[in-house]
Amino acid sequence: MLFSLQRLTFSCIFLSITACGHVEYSCDPHGDVIPICGVQMPEDLAPLPDNGGILISEYGDGGKIPGALTWFQPAEGYAFTRLVDSSNMTEGAGEKNWGDADCPLPDQLSPHGIHLSQRGDSLQLLVVNHSSREHILFYEVQSSAGNKTAPTLFWRGCVALPEHAVINDVVALPDGGFAVTHMYNRENQTLAQIKSLLGLNNGHVWRWSPGSGIRVMANTSARMPNGIEVSPDGKTIWVNNYIEQELRQYDLVTEQLLATISVPNIDNSAWLGDGRLLLASHTSPLTMVSCFGLTKGSCGSPYELVAADTEAGTTEVLFRAEQGGPFGPATVAIEYQGKLYAGSFSGDRLAEIPLQHR
Repeated sequence: MLFSLQRLTFSCIFLSITACGHVEYSCDPHGDVIPICGVQMPEDLAPLPDNGGILISEYGDGGKIPGALTWFQPAEGYAFTRLVDSSNMTEGAGEKNWGDADCPLPDQLSPHGIHLSQRGDSLQLLVVNHSSREHILFYEVQSSAGNKTAPTLFWRGCVALPEHAVINDVVALPDGGFAVTHMYNRENQTLAQIKSLLGLNNGHVWRWSPGSGIRVMANTSARMPNGIEVSPDGKTIWVNNYIEQELRQYDLVTEQLLATISVPNIDNSAWLGDGRLLLASHTSPLTMVSCFGLTKGSCGSPYELVAADTEAGTTEVLFRAEQGGPFGPATVAIEYQGKLYAGSFSGDRLAEIPLQHR
């Protein structure tokens, strides 16, 4: 998520009280949307294999408050189980260290984007973390027998980003490294975001490989890049450029820009079972004033869930939510057990949405 409350407050002069200030606390279904309450700002989601549930990044409002990594299993009565928080984030450390040997430990767990991938025989979870310095955290995920109970996360190290970095979302790369979006250089947040809008404090993609350190990936400069995904074959990445309103594809060998697809205000992304890329799009960013820092209820800002055919360069809106209702705005949506589950950087709930919107 990009915008700050300070920068959008002026918009209330031009918007209705409902758009700027209404918070919906009810968890009753509304149309096709079933809100599932009891979680803190579920900014990003990752489905476990073999119907093992969903891992959730409980956002900490960009590091302002602690967050957690949580497990959710719809088949078990919509239960949320916190797996890791600031009190136990390095538990289970062993001989495996997938990050930098000299990585300084973060002082709190306050996650943002996450990415689940296969790493040899292990299942790896990467976590963007905000503390006094930005980090990528590595966890090994071990599922329970039969996937009936919560998995266990074991600490496998970290990589500290440069001190000026402010990062958002991450993907694992085939070489054991990662690519992570850098929104802008660290300074007063409101000033940094205004300068980014003007093209004076651009972001980019950082790339890290084991033994090679971290560097800026060529040709990725943009104003506050947001979500990122890697292609199933591991050859390219797709970067969501919220301000430019473009989905951009980059070759991981040459680091050249290969393709662009126009999508308004895209946050995070995840692959659908049919091979398309599912994008969370904010259809009215100026209505999100009451969303920032909200830990209870929902601000109900409108959004779309858009499927992008990355081969054809075409898009289809699978679901559209108007202003109001019990959930919004979506920052991410994933496919799980034939349904869509959406998360948000705001509020205390997920949304379950039918997948027949095709």
